[in-house]
Formats: sequence, C-alpha cells, structure tokens
Amino acid sequence: MNNRFKLMSVLTAFIFAVSIYLVGCVNYDQNTTLKEDGSGSMKIHYWSSMKNFSMGTTLGKFEFDEAKAKDKYKSSNTDVTSIKVEEKLDDSTKHVNIELTFKDINKLSDAKGFESAKVTWKEHKDGMELKYILLQDTSAAKQMSASDYKVTYEFTMPSEIVSTNGTKDGQKVKYSYTLADLGKDIEMTTVVKKAGGKLCGLIGMIMGTMLIGFAYYSQKRKK
Repeated sequence: MNNRFKLMSVLTAFIFAVSIYLVGCVNYDQNTTLKEDGSGSMKIHYWSSMKNFSMGTTLGKFEFDEAKAKDKYKSSNTDVTSIKVEEKLDDSTKHVNIELTFKDINKLSDAKGFESAKVTWKEHKDGMELKYILLQDTSAAKQMSASDYKVTYEFTMPSEIVSTNGTKDGQKVKYSYTLADLGKDIEMTTVVKKAGGKLCGLIGMIMGTMLIGFAYYSQKRKK
C-alpha cells in the first residue's frame, strides 16, 4: 500500500511538472481591427509542436479542440464567426485559427480567452487612447524555452496614430514579444486622432469666416 502511494505521488508530481512545462509551449498571434465606437474584429492564430499533445488537447490556457476553443472566446460581447484546427505535417505543428467580432473592446475580458488582458478604449487629450495590458504570467515566462516562443499583437486603428509605444505603419501598430517577457505586465498603448476631427476643424474655419464676413458686411452697411 505504501509503495502504491509513493508511485501515485511520483506520477502526480510528474504530470504536474509536465503540465507546467507545456504552459510555455505555444506561439500566439493576434490581429485586431478597431472601430471608433470601440467595436471591431479580430483574428487569432496560435500553434505548437505536435509532440506536446501526448496528454490531451489543452496546453496551459490554450485549447486545441475546436469546440473548447470556441467556447473560450465567445461571450455576450464576442461572437466567434470562424474557427479552424489543423495539423501541418511538414513541420509537425498543430494550429488554431479563430475569427471573431466584438461589440466593445473594453469588455473583451468577458470571454475566458482574454482573461489575461486588461483593455481600455477611452478619450484622451489628444484624441482616443487604446491601452492593452497583458497581465503577468510568471509560469510561462520562467520556462527554459520561453524566449523561443513568440507573442505578437497587431492593431489596425480607426484613424491617424498620434503616438504609440509599438512599431507604427500607417494606421497599424505592431508589438512583438516572447513568453519570457511575460515575467511582468506588458502595456501596449496607442493614441489616435478622433475620427472626424479634421471635418470639425474645417467646419469651424468655415463658420469663423462666415461670421467675419457677416460682421464686415454689417459694418459696411452702417456706413
């Protein structure tokens, strides 16, 4: 009985150690298109080596089963419009591709798949500010191979970018990290001009010109 207990303890410890290791074995790519009102769409792609699936279809917080993955990213705020799980034999990897829409990016974490993100889209003195924070994940960051796994985020903004701490390309901004960077919170911030700002400015100029013209005409008539 004692030997059996020891064996079970060893097996439990082994399974726990393997599960902890597999937390940091996934590459992740997220592309978001944001609208002025905070709604938008997103494409998510994550993948891992086939050798990591000997214990099932779950690697840490990532699901590689279609139904489970869909359930993780759907909520009252998000709608999963497409999901595909595929295996690539040329490099022995398993991939998940998800497409979804969201009503309000501020409520993105209502879906379990975004629980590790804190997102705000709000007014800023220079326009509108998107702040996307990846919360610390030390279990993933401390893996020996953590620096080999990539984490990338790309945002297509609704208007001209005023400032960002990412790599800017037109109205797009990109961030590239590795799992090792998740040893602390990662903050991605972008400020854009308010959509229609130029139009409002133009209307203001026209109104100002009209008022000056009207004042000049009135003064001239009095003379």
